[in-house]
Amino acid sequence: FLPDVLCNAGGVAVSYFEWLKNLEHVNPGRMSRKWEEKTKNNLLDVINEATGLSINKEDLLKGATEKDIVHAGIEEVMTQATKEVIDISLARK
Repeated sequence: FLPDVLCNAGGVAVSYFEWLKNLEHVNPGRMSRKWEEKTKNNLLDVINEATGLSINKEDLLKGATEKDIVHAGIEEVMTQATKEVIDISLARK
């Protein structure tokens, strides 16, 4: 069985991310998207030069969406929380 606190943690974590977003009044992805796209573009230029290949950059340069960032954050939070619950459960039998 899973503790209720773990089962409800996903909703709490999403609410926390939403709260952080509202504090800054900025979408989380917007802050880093341009920098990521520029860095990827430079890397693809180097690969194209070194290999002579012509890589279609359009699909590869898209930054993470807000949804992608939230999903990644939830995955990290829930994976760590689950591990901690299992560890405590095993320790306390």
